[in-house]
Amino acid sequence: MASIALCAAAACAAGGVAAVVRPSVRQIVALLATGLLAGSIVSGAQGYGWHRQSMLVRDCGAREWVGHVEADPMPGAYGASLRVRLTGGPLDGARVRVYWPQEAEVPDLGRTVRFSAVLEPLPLAEGWSRRVARTGACATGSAWRAEVGDWRPGVTGPLFAWRARVLEEMHAIPGVGGDLLEGIVLGDRRRLYGTEADEEFRVLGLTHLVAVSGSHLALACGAVALVGGALRVRRKPLVLLTVAAGGAYAAVTGMAYSALRSLMMLGVGGIAQLSGRRTDGMASLAVAVVSVLALEPWSVYDVGFQLSVLAVGSLFLFGSLATEWATAGTPAPFRPVMAALALTLVAQVVTVPVIASCFGMVSLMAPIANGYAGPLISVALWAGLAASVALEALPGPAMLLMRVSSALLSFTAWISSHLAGVPGAAIALGGGPLVVAGPVLGAMLVWLRWPRPRSAVQGRLFVAGAVACSLAAALGPPASRDMSITVLDIGQGDAILVRDGGRTMLVDTGPDDTVLRSALAREGVRTVDVLVLTHAHDDHTGGVGGLRGVTDIGWTAVPGIVAEGFTAPDSVVSRVVGPETVRGVSAGDSWRLGAATVDVVWPPREAREELSTNDTSVVLRVRRGGFDALLTGDAEHTALAGIAAAGDLGCVEVLKVPHHGSDNGLTQEALDLIRPHDALISVGEGNDFGHPCASVIEMLDDAGCVVWRTDRQGDVVVEVGTNGYRVRSQRRGSRTALRARMGISRGEHAVPVAYTSAPHPEALNGREGSRGPQAGLSHIRRRGPAARARPPPSPWAHSRGRRPRVQLRGVPGRERGCG
Repeated sequence: MASIALCAAAACAAGGVAAVVRPSVRQIVALLATGLLAGSIVSGAQGYGWHRQSMLVRDCGAREWVGHVEADPMPGAYGASLRVRLTGGPLDGARVRVYWPQEAEVPDLGRTVRFSAVLEPLPLAEGWSRRVARTGACATGSAWRAEVGDWRPGVTGPLFAWRARVLEEMHAIPGVGGDLLEGIVLGDRRRLYGTEADEEFRVLGLTHLVAVSGSHLALACGAVALVGGALRVRRKPLVLLTVAAGGAYAAVTGMAYSALRSLMMLGVGGIAQLSGRRTDGMASLAVAVVSVLALEPWSVYDVGFQLSVLAVGSLFLFGSLATEWATAGTPAPFRPVMAALALTLVAQVVTVPVIASCFGMVSLMAPIANGYAGPLISVALWAGLAASVALEALPGPAMLLMRVSSALLSFTAWISSHLAGVPGAAIALGGGPLVVAGPVLGAMLVWLRWPRPRSAVQGRLFVAGAVACSLAAALGPPASRDMSITVLDIGQGDAILVRDGGRTMLVDTGPDDTVLRSALAREGVRTVDVLVLTHAHDDHTGGVGGLRGVTDIGWTAVPGIVAEGFTAPDSVVSRVVGPETVRGVSAGDSWRLGAATVDVVWPPREAREELSTNDTSVVLRVRRGGFDALLTGDAEHTALAGIAAAGDLGCVEVLKVPHHGSDNGLTQEALDLIRPHDALISVGEGNDFGHPCASVIEMLDDAGCVVWRTDRQGDVVVEVGTNGYRVRSQRRGSRTALRARMGISRGEHAVPVAYTSAPHPEALNGREGSRGPQAGLSHIRRRGPAARARPPPSPWAHSRGRRPRVQLRGVPGRERGCG
């Protein structure tokens, strides 16, 4: 990774040199080869050092460690986690992640700490550990004894002490303005983490304005330069003072890699000014990237650094061209506004591959949001910095200035809240080869042709085309009118799409908002008519924040017996869907989704005994013609027994196996009643729970079920047609999907993919009659889609009558509601 980055930096340097001396092709190739070689050396040294530290960890055992805190502690459900650089001992200089004892004082950034722990190497097979390793940490552990010491020695110690004092005063400012003030001015985002404003800024593409980055350092240094110029400070001392102020600000805010990049560019510019040389933007960027990677190779994995380099480089390369096109047909008074929008658009397009891969969405409102938020936040930053510097000398005026800054930030958050609620403010977009190749090829084509506007009409057409493309992206493709059930591959959790007649129901949201957005992008979902949250566990509701801004939600169903648990004011669910649209549902409720009917078979309206959270799961039966599917959430033995006792546990074609295939989910008694043909298991690869349980898989195999698992086959899609249904895997590269396309028999654990493919006799396990629902489902009547996905009627409007049995033609002995 570092070799690729350094090669790209060498390409930037070549571009800068080409602007001055026009080197030959041989010289450019030599420069690129040098960058690749240097990157390989840096990567090799980085990998060797990390693996050496990981091997040393294994022999350390339980002991006392000393180090200093390198970043602000991250809050968590089980206490704070710290990134610590160890000093002394066998791991001198190594980075580790430590879970801090809940009863101990949580140290600030820059503190020296002493703790006792057993450090263990990171298990790189798991996703979270790979993310931790990309910060340079080689081990993790939980401390059982910890104490906080003095500030770290050296010149940075007093800076961190000053930062802590200023933050203590900022803590007294309440509300979203205070939350933003700490993050924007001093880089402490603990108060902002997980708040509604944090979500809204992410939807609008304003995250770079909230976290300290290169733009913040540039603004801080610009303020120093303006003040120095007003005081008539001589050029050389002013340059040195500005660079020193930038270094101090970067250090006190945690030395973010994007700020370090900006500091390096500032240093290059300062040297050029002091030596009387002219500067080149791309060459300065290349020098800064090479310097940062050489000093800290792990920065290559930092998303903020990647976005910073791409954005700045794109502005150097294409900023003037985009401005020329945007202002070609614009009246003079509006040209500054159009130029600012054009620059934001260029930076956004070039950074799409990174944004889509990391956040699962791209903001369409980013140019507009940056247009108002950039100036407001810049003024608030200057006011906050001035107040922080003057706090100890003039505490009264300084606190007043801080409150003015907080008010500006509150106003910015208020505007952003309304803008983030606009349908289509962002679109779900996952990473992939096309997302990466599109901007890269487009940038290369523009660079080679360099098409300049020839008339004002062309400029107006360019602006109109950009607006039209944004509107088309916001509207998205038309919703599919065919019925399908898609179990999304979102890791260890549940997220199921049910679509029919142009209407969409999403059952649960999985554990992670970014993963959910990527999954919705794969399916092209822009509107969710019905959102069902089966029960209050994070692996089913943790990703609900990913719906904010990228989908329009109709109404939300939650378990009727615990409905208030989903509508608490401090709940993420209530922030995303709005408490006024949340409705509790119970057994007997039903609604239409296109031509399909969705019946709630659990939980009961009044529970006779206290139910566990899993047993409060909303269990749905989806019917369309002769096809039935049962979606069970995390229902366990008590819930399944209750459904069976109510007579609602009948035969279905497709079963979503309860509780990810856990041994306390599906029972043999329930399976004998359900008798599914296909069993779908939503489960994360390499999960810590051992799901699915081997006994459950064996139970399903003995029953002749075709088992589909998202950890092995990716998204699993059930397509329902007029003559039957089929199940297919979205992971085309999987062995199971390949065997399915080759038509291998079910007796060899293949899966039917044709509407008419019936299982072989050996797959029936001795049972009489054909078990293939594809063999002859009754004709599904073509009815027009409902005007809306209607919510369930009021409780007193439900019929308590039992549904009549329906004989399926061509499937001997198969009835609805059969035991």
